[in-house]
Amino acid sequence: MTELARGARDLTRGLAFLNKHPRLWGWVIAPAVVTLFVIIGIIIALASVADSIVTKVTAWLPAAIANIGEWVVWIIVVAAIVVAGVLMFVSIAGLVAGPFNELLSEAVEEKVTGKAGPPFSLGAFARGAFAGIAHGLRRLAVTLLGVALLFVLGFIPVVGTIAALVIGGYITARGAAYDCYDAVLSRRAIGYREKLEYLKLRRSRTLGLGAAVAGLLLVPGLNLVALGLGATGATLAALDDPAARGVQSSAGSKS
Repeated sequence: MTELARGARDLTRGLAFLNKHPRLWGWVIAPAVVTLFVIIGIIIALASVADSIVTKVTAWLPAAIANIGEWVVWIIVVAAIVVAGVLMFVSIAGLVAGPFNELLSEAVEEKVTGKAGPPFSLGAFARGAFAGIAHGLRRLAVTLLGVALLFVLGFIPVVGTIAALVIGGYITARGAAYDCYDAVLSRRAIGYREKLEYLKLRRSRTLGLGAAVAGLLLVPGLNLVALGLGATGATLAALDDPAARGVQSSAGSKS
């Protein structure tokens, strides 16, 4: 529990650091603008899907319970779609914010250590973006499979819906943690599997940060900058944690 709380505090550390260095907010705002359009598209798509699903399911119900049944179906469908929407948003937002968060992490490290990073390279930015998209699409495919399973689980009265929300929340927190720490680990040439191993070794602290970021993803407006705040917090955590630096160095030597 201590490490979970420590991870959650990493998010507030990230916010405080950005406020202390306001120029760094540019790396947070840029992907937020792109993500805003993604959110609008997701909302429109989910609204259409919800109405279609409720109509089809209600048509199967006996006439005697159709009215009450429709409300029950709406509750189940909305709960399932909320979970699905959050899960998908985390993956998609990670795709958009990833390359920007790497540059943000680099700038944060430069401020903390006083060592200048390499000059901006459009080629390096593009390579990082493509690598991030490849990993993000892989995780998005897994997420979509999870969404389908959670949607089915949600139709089990009460217990199924609660279980779907809990499991969906955990998956969202882990996905957010990966996206935040990826900003640090990618710059150290650590492979995808080594990144997952790093998160496993530091499970409680990284999950604490991921859960805090996932909570912000539910708040309109703040969800646009949540991953940037998390990436800043993850960078600060990696820089002041000797054990984390040791894991990163050993993982990097395997790549």
